[in-house]
Amino acid sequence: MTINDLLQYVQDAYAALTGLSMIIVDYDGNPVTKVSNMTELAELVLFVEKKGVASFFCPRELAIDGRQRPTVVPAGHFGLKSIIAPVLVDGRAEYWVWAGVFVEEETKELIGDNAQKWTAAIKQADALPVGAVEAKLNEIEKMAAICGELISSERRKQKYHEYGQLLKTAVTDHSAVNRMDKLLHELRKMDECLDMALYIEKRQQGWVVAATNGEKAARLYGKMIDELFPPLSFPEMSLCPSYFQNVALDPRFSFFVRHGIRPKAMIIYPAIYEQKVEGWVIVGSETASSLPAAMKPLGAALVQYEHLLVKCAAADMKMNRHFMRLTMLMEIGRAMHVVQNDEEIVRMMTQFALELAYGDFVCTILYVNGKAVTVHEGAISAEMASCYQEDVLRHYGRSIKQVAKSQVPSLRQVGDKTVMEVPFFVRDGYYGVLAVHLKETDEAKEAEVYMTALVAVGVMMMNSAVQDGSGQTVNVQMLSEQLTSREMDVLELLVQGCSNREISERLFISVHTVKNHITNIFQKIGVNDRSQLIALVYQLSHRRHEGSIIGR
Repeated sequence: MTINDLLQYVQDAYAALTGLSMIIVDYDGNPVTKVSNMTELAELVLFVEKKGVASFFCPRELAIDGRQRPTVVPAGHFGLKSIIAPVLVDGRAEYWVWAGVFVEEETKELIGDNAQKWTAAIKQADALPVGAVEAKLNEIEKMAAICGELISSERRKQKYHEYGQLLKTAVTDHSAVNRMDKLLHELRKMDECLDMALYIEKRQQGWVVAATNGEKAARLYGKMIDELFPPLSFPEMSLCPSYFQNVALDPRFSFFVRHGIRPKAMIIYPAIYEQKVEGWVIVGSETASSLPAAMKPLGAALVQYEHLLVKCAAADMKMNRHFMRLTMLMEIGRAMHVVQNDEEIVRMMTQFALELAYGDFVCTILYVNGKAVTVHEGAISAEMASCYQEDVLRHYGRSIKQVAKSQVPSLRQVGDKTVMEVPFFVRDGYYGVLAVHLKETDEAKEAEVYMTALVAVGVMMMNSAVQDGSGQTVNVQMLSEQLTSREMDVLELLVQGCSNREISERLFISVHTVKNHITNIFQKIGVNDRSQLIALVYQLSHRRHEGSIIGR
C-alpha cells in the first residue's frame, strides 16, 4: 500500500465519522486524495463553477504556514466555514487536511445569496453550535496526527529498505576502488543532506585527516585534529558511534569552523579492530539540523564491515609481500651464484636490499683490508653517502669488526631518517655494514628478517667464490657483440620483469617472435631460464662503471 492509499483510507474513515467532506492536499494545494463524502455545498466550494476544474485552496495563500493545530477558515462564501489541519511529518507540515463545508449556528440566518444553487445548498448544510465545531477540530487533529505518523512510518520503512540495498551493494562490490574512499562515498549516499564525510587516523605526528568526500571536506585533507575533538577528549565514547547536534556552536568542534565548515549535525563512527580504535569516520551536514536515527547503527555496521575488509586486504598484501620477498631471496642466491664475483655480489646485495625493504635508499659500507668503500642506491647522493660513511665510523669505531661478527641489526636515526643497520663479516679483512632506510618503523621486525637473510646469502656467496676460485663474470662487451640490437632490446625488457605479451606490445612484434628472440638469447649467453638473467641486469646497468670496487 502506497502513502496515498494509506491517506485515502484514513480520510474516508474520518469523513464518515465527522460527516464532513474531506480532501488532503500537499503544500502547494495539489490533491493527493479523492474527495470523501462529497456534498453539494462542498462541490460548489471546491470547484466554484469552473466546470469540474479543481480550485483547491493553497496553504501558503491562506497564511497558515507554521501552524501546528487545526484552524477554522472561511470557505469561499460569506459565512461558510471549513477546517484546515496540518499533517506534521517529523515535525514539518508537508500535507494539509481540508474538511468542510459547514456553517456556524449563530450565523446561518445571516447568510444570503442571489444565486439559487448557493441558497439551496446552504439551507441543506448543518448548523453547528460552537461546542460541535470544537469537537470536530479535535477529531480532525487526531486524523492529521495519524496521517503524519503513517507517512513517517512508511518513509522509515522505505529508508531502511534503501539502507539495506546500500549495505548489500557494499558487501557485493569488489571493485578496485580504494576501500576507505568507497566507504565515505557509500555513507554519504545514505542521506541526501550529508555534504561531508572524512576519515581520521593515528599517525606519528598525531590524528590526521587521511581521506575525505565532499567539496568542503576536501580542504581538511592532511590536517591534524585538535585534542579537544570529542572522541579524543572523551575515551568513554570511543567504542560506540556518537551523534551530535549544533556542532558549529560547540567549541570542541572548532577544527571545522577554523577551516570554513559549520556543520549542524554530525555522527562519529569508530573504526575498531580487536577492541582497539584505529581511526574515526565522520559524516555531517551543514544544512540539516538533525540526521536520521537509523544512520547511527547502520552506518556503524557499514564502517566496521569496510574496515574489516581493509584489514583483510592489508593482510593479503602482507602475505603477498612475504611471498615476493622469499621468491626474490631465492632468485638472489641463484643470480649471485652465476656471478661469483665480490664486486658484483656487493652491488647486487645493495640493490636487492632496496627492493626488499621498500625504502628510499640503501648504503653499504664495506671494509677491505682497512679501507672503507661505499656502495649506495636510491635517493642518496654520493656526498650524503660519504657523510654517512663517516657517521658509521664514528658510531662503531674500532669495534665494527666485532659487531660485524655478531651480526646484530639495529635501528638508528640518521638525520630525520630511520635506518636499519645490518653488520656483516665475510673473512679477515672483509667486513662492513648494510644500512637501509625504512619508511615505516612498525615494519622494522619484518625488514630485519629479510635484511639479515640477504646479508647471509651475500656473505655465503662471497666465501664460496673464494673457495672455488672461479670468480668468473659475464663479459658484457662480448655479450653486446654476440646479441643483435633487437635481442638486446628484448633482454632489457626481460630483466625488467616484463612478460612475453608485454614485450610484444612494447616492441611492436608478435609473441611468437619474442619467444624466438628469448631462445636465441639463452643459447648465446649460456643460461637456462630467466632467473639467471637477473645477474646480467646488474652488469648491464653498471657498464658505465670502470674498474673494480674491491681493492680500489
